[in-house]
Amino acid sequence: MAWIPIRIDFVEPETQCTRLASNGRRHGFPTGTATFLLDETDGQDYPFGPTCAAIKVGDKAELRGIPDFTTRDFTPTQEIEGDRGGGQAGGSGGDEASDAEKTKAFAKRYLMLRMDRVANLPGVKPGVSYAPLAEIYRGFEKTRKLTEDEMRHIIALERSEKTPTVYRSNNLLDVYTAYIQINRRINTVTPGDYHDVLVSIRDNSLLRRLTLSEGQIRAAKLTLHPDAFRC
Repeated sequence: MAWIPIRIDFVEPETQCTRLASNGRRHGFPTGTATFLLDETDGQDYPFGPTCAAIKVGDKAELRGIPDFTTRDFTPTQEIEGDRGGGQAGGSGGDEASDAEKTKAFAKRYLMLRMDRVANLPGVKPGVSYAPLAEIYRGFEKTRKLTEDEMRHIIALERSEKTPTVYRSNNLLDVYTAYIQINRRINTVTPGDYHDVLVSIRDNSLLRRLTLSEGQIRAAKLTLHPDAFRC
């Protein structure tokens, strides 16, 4: 297969779908989310809307059981015709996914949060990246697959009493979602006191402590899950 489903993730507002439509145009992503597919020929991943992604992989079922990094984003969206992007209310794997597919998506997402999506945020708290997962992640990067034993190991780690709550899946998703939202807001405000407040919230609380207070969430005007950061 030339295209491998990788994840559902956020995209910048100006991003366009990789697939050229029959009318010669490319659609955007009004929801700010997209389905990313890996092109095996060049090793790069590209954003698609769900319909375009299904066409590329040849079977909509191939899109079930992929990690969704947008499930803690509660930004209101308007119903817009066309291929809207990605995130599904059903969470990792979508509503049509089987329990096994959802388990696979959860394991992959947690691995990617710990070793890539949150671990590589500039200035993030040391400790997100977890050395015992490094070998599994290296193999995953090559094959985009996890064995049953690897999935069990990853899920057991996430649920272990020894794993600090800030490193649990939902909290890391909250960190990732808040980082995306606060950076977008920083980019739209003019330099000044409010800009400095946003930068301070991001750098001193979100990235260094992996948490935000309710007051900080309100101050930054973030639209997160109602239970965000309630570890």
